[in-house]
Amino acid sequence: MPCPNYRRKRTISKAFRVSPEENERIELLAKAAGVTQQQYIMTKLENKEFTIVPDIRTYKMLRDEMRAVYTELSRLRDCSEMDEFLAAKVDLLAELFIDIAGNAPESPLEQEDNLINAMERR
Repeated sequence: MPCPNYRRKRTISKAFRVSPEENERIELLAKAAGVTQQQYIMTKLENKEFTIVPDIRTYKMLRDEMRAVYTELSRLRDCSEMDEFLAAKVDLLAELFIDIAGNAPESPLEQEDNLINAMERR
């Protein structure tokens, strides 16, 4: 018996395994781009880029993700306790926020480095 939707173009399924961290990263990036996970993966496979058009839903999703990261970071007593997945998530969220804002603010450490580099020796 033929499929009820005989005009369907995508008839083949592809499946692959990912770690929980990789799954969370794919979900976050797809949500931020405003597309499905399948669309996100297919676009990346084709070496295309997404343009994130910030809307209220994107801001709320990023805000909620940042709250979760903040909760994790506030539990740490020492930076050496931070696992590499949490550090990667912080970097990813910072990159998404910078992309939406259009420019990266200079961090206090960068400001300090610039002041030191601008000093002249006598």
